[in-house]
Amino acid sequence: MKICMYTDTFLPDVGGAELVLDNLATRFVERGHQVVVLAPRVRGRDNNLQRAYRLVRYRRPFSKRYLVHQTLPRLLALYGRHRFDLIHCHSAYPQAFVARSLKRWLGVPLVVRPHGTDVIDGELIRRHPILDARLRKTLPAADAVIAQGRFLERIARSLGAPPDRTCVIHNGVDVAAYRARSPSVPSRPYFLTMSNLRHRKGVDVLLRAYAQLDNPWADLVIAGSGSQEAELRRLAEQLGLGQRVRFIGQVFGAEKRGWFRDAVCYVCPSRREPFANVILEALAAELPVVATSVGGNLEMVEHEGNGLLVPPDNVPDLAQALDCVLTDSGRRRRFAVDSSLRAAAFDWSAITSEYLALYQQVQSGGPLTRPAIDTAADAA
Repeated sequence: MKICMYTDTFLPDVGGAELVLDNLATRFVERGHQVVVLAPRVRGRDNNLQRAYRLVRYRRPFSKRYLVHQTLPRLLALYGRHRFDLIHCHSAYPQAFVARSLKRWLGVPLVVRPHGTDVIDGELIRRHPILDARLRKTLPAADAVIAQGRFLERIARSLGAPPDRTCVIHNGVDVAAYRARSPSVPSRPYFLTMSNLRHRKGVDVLLRAYAQLDNPWADLVIAGSGSQEAELRRLAEQLGLGQRVRFIGQVFGAEKRGWFRDAVCYVCPSRREPFANVILEALAAELPVVATSVGGNLEMVEHEGNGLLVPPDNVPDLAQALDCVLTDSGRRRRFAVDSSLRAAAFDWSAITSEYLALYQQVQSGGPLTRPAIDTAADAA
């Protein structure tokens, strides 16, 4: 099969969306398929990547409203060279909006996978009437709309995605890699959270909750970077947390897996969370999880199953959950075992098969056969 993957964000920027696309493209090639990725050039960074798939860069439009079709000639030229069997857009807007022209003119099947922030109410695209209208024209035209979880599936349907062409395929994780031995990290026990340091990630709530614990025997490690980092560092100082809180910046590869493997518990304090890949990584590392009861968290964390769920923006409840994990070793072990069992459904080998099954169904032209491509969602 010849597959074009068209995205609005990609490596060397690093986040869940970028890693999902890179993993999928790599695994498709490993299974004998031809893949070309059309991705934006990242300013001021080295855009040369050594990958098994073909990578083509384009200049990112300066606006999400104006000149978004300037990439269409590049897309048409790619089709002329590669004659791909379908185009998979990793963003509902503007990528799928632009690729809709390719479908109309040349009949190329269109698969759309929203990131989350491109479809969630209150985000930039949904707040702008013109962009929102374009989004609502795009999803009904897709041959398949893939949601990372039930939360995003409901949103996609509300925006016009046809029920018989909408399905859930979760993101994946390399389970074996998170269970292998990795470089050691500091020996003192710690809670771990890992995210872009922005308001919606709720790290400020976590700091306030952690400060309420009485002499915890575990530190708090915060991985990641972002616009709120300086503010969060000041907050940690104001709360008197001193050396018990460590900001370690962005971590990758074996170092990242090491921080997961040796943590006491993973904490996801987000105010909004479409589908957090870091929770999948926590499951693969066999960790208990404390998370807010929002969005995709509800599909990966079962309260009193593999962790604890708390309301967002609730400092006392989050502090109580952290204290519960710290003081009850039996519960920690039970949560860890359950996380280990749940992780198998999200392994990349299974997720890759689900995507390829979906592509084959799209090529056949009929409605999607949901049970054939929704196994991870059901298992979760």
